[in-house]
Amino acid sequence: MAEPLSDSWIAALDDAAAGHTGLQEATATMALVLEYSTSGGPTWHVVFDHGSVRVVAGPADHPDLRFATDPATARALAAGTLDPLRAVIDGDLTLGGDPRLLVEHRAVFDGLGDVFAVAREP
Repeated sequence: MAEPLSDSWIAALDDAAAGHTGLQEATATMALVLEYSTSGGPTWHVVFDHGSVRVVAGPADHPDLRFATDPATARALAAGTLDPLRAVIDGDLTLGGDPRLLVEHRAVFDGLGDVFAVAREP
């Protein structure tokens, strides 16, 4: 397994997303960019573009939604041991952009954890 928040981890997320047929089908009509940043750590973004899903290192030019957190919270989210909603409620994960997009595309976001499970530590 790649070290969470490393370049190889981001590449593993990209491999998982780009090759997941179910995710491609679920996002066939979706155009959205999510950006994730970690204080003192990496920034990456997920591009949903009508069935193509890519995870890219670095900031997005024009993200629709932005998430920012500290490294400890980012690692817990990546490991699947912290619920993102709980992190937002507790103030450990901040959200920028239109939160209604999360509701509109909830089914896709709910399934991302399963898609990205291959990049989790055992």
